[in-house]
Amino acid sequence: MLQELYISNLALIDKAQVKFGDGLNILTGETGAGKTVVVGAVNLLLGGRADTSLIRRGSSKASIQGLFAIPNKKELKDRLRDLLEIEDDEGQLIIRRELSLDGKNKCFINDRLVTVATLSDIARQLVDLHGQHEHQSLFKVSSHLNYLDKYGGKELIEARRKFKESSERFRSLKAELELLSSTERELLGKKDLLQFQINEISKASLKPNEDIELTRERDILRSAEKIYSAVAISNSLISENPEGVSAADLLAQAVSGLRAVSNIDDDLDELVERLNSLLIEVEDCASSLRDYALKLDFPPGRLQEVEDRLALISLLKKKYGSTIEEIHDYLEQASKEYQLCDTSSDRIEKLEKDIGQAQDELSRIAADLSNKRKEVADRFAKEVEKELADLNMPNASFVVSFIREQDEDGLLVDGEKVRFHAYGIDKVEFLVSANKSEPPMSLMKIASGGEVSRIMLALKIVLADADDVPTLIFDEIDTGVGGKTATSIGQKMSLLSRRHQVLAVTHLPQIASFADKHFTIIKSEERDRTVTEIYELLDRERIDEMARLLSGNAHSVVSLKHAEELIEEARKTKYGLVDGRAN
Repeated sequence: MLQELYISNLALIDKAQVKFGDGLNILTGETGAGKTVVVGAVNLLLGGRADTSLIRRGSSKASIQGLFAIPNKKELKDRLRDLLEIEDDEGQLIIRRELSLDGKNKCFINDRLVTVATLSDIARQLVDLHGQHEHQSLFKVSSHLNYLDKYGGKELIEARRKFKESSERFRSLKAELELLSSTERELLGKKDLLQFQINEISKASLKPNEDIELTRERDILRSAEKIYSAVAISNSLISENPEGVSAADLLAQAVSGLRAVSNIDDDLDELVERLNSLLIEVEDCASSLRDYALKLDFPPGRLQEVEDRLALISLLKKKYGSTIEEIHDYLEQASKEYQLCDTSSDRIEKLEKDIGQAQDELSRIAADLSNKRKEVADRFAKEVEKELADLNMPNASFVVSFIREQDEDGLLVDGEKVRFHAYGIDKVEFLVSANKSEPPMSLMKIASGGEVSRIMLALKIVLADADDVPTLIFDEIDTGVGGKTATSIGQKMSLLSRRHQVLAVTHLPQIASFADKHFTIIKSEERDRTVTEIYELLDRERIDEMARLLSGNAHSVVSLKHAEELIEEARKTKYGLVDGRAN
């Protein structure tokens, strides 16, 4: 709901602040007083085109600010959270638009700088403006299907939900088939290569760390003679020296000599034990050298075997991975792809069967949804025509046009292949004919502003429960009407204001008499400048304004009496409205 509107330096308005209320808010004023400026200000808050010529003469900047109560709309709350990080508990939105002579215009939502597109995205869910402006959601053909489905209630919404779920499953199966078919074509082309690679790696029977162990063995084999000679010499020097005394022999003599005199001096015992430990360690090293020498007796041709094995591993590394582990990983993946080649045909066959069944089911659900819509459309059209008749358009006809597009890859419905979208096979457009002699045509092609406004009002009445935009603004909806029609429009707007906040600019007292809040816009001259101000009318002031609307004379006794009668009659009628008609 639009709670407050603040305007600064816009056109004829220096500064103005208006606090709107629930229900029906009426704005009146003399011709040229600036009523359209107020509507234009709201239009700017909705993302309308900014023009520097709107800035008040002598000012460098204009500002328009609206305070809105956040309605309980999940879509809006999600957008506010995603785009602006505004949570539900903030409760209010302040939308501000600034126009500057230097062209640096800015948009703000709760003091956050936003683009015009973002402002429009948010604001269009708060206000629907009807008049000679861009923001007329019912003019958007793309919205007509949603309006019809909402009007149809739970049954249509549920049928639409079933179609959406079924279409998502159908599309998912087709996407899987397309992916699998593409994969199968690729795999079949490389099946022989996969078989060769699997055989080559499997035949090698690689073991973990085998390359490390073989490299060590190769290095030893290449230096076998050198190693053997060093081991033999070392063993001879410490243990088995046929040509002289070995290190072990010398240590044994040293231990024996010292032990013979250790009983004379106890301090020699420690040296005897230390030399004895060295003797034991030397004898152990000699034993290890003998064992190592025995292992150096490699079979003939072993070095060549190791060299060949390492060459094979090197070749496999160049093809399939830098380590034996990576080669094993490649083998596992190749085996899976090869297996897929053998099983994909079965999976494709099953998918094709499932897709056929899903398509048949989707066609059935689509036909059912379309039939339900057509039944609802007939009822909807009759209600709109009834409202139009009440608004002095007795010869108007309203048609809900259904269009199906041919598509060879679409669904088979009623013997035809038709294109489908997320919500069915129907494209819906509202068509209207104001006179019997004219064929129904698009809402955009209706020439008369008065007819457009009345059609919008009729639709809004019928769609009151389906339309979740909280604030509706009607700019001079009374164009070209008067008398009984004006009273009917007032009644309809009053009825509509029970479900929405309604702001209406009018020059007809019959409509103004139904106001819950009445504002007047007054133009005056101050210091050689034209100034426009906005006032809320209370009690006697309202009667005076109604008298002015009736006769142009706010002080005419007859007009004042008539104004009081109109207001009283409207008050009685408001409490007796049932389904858009007065009791």
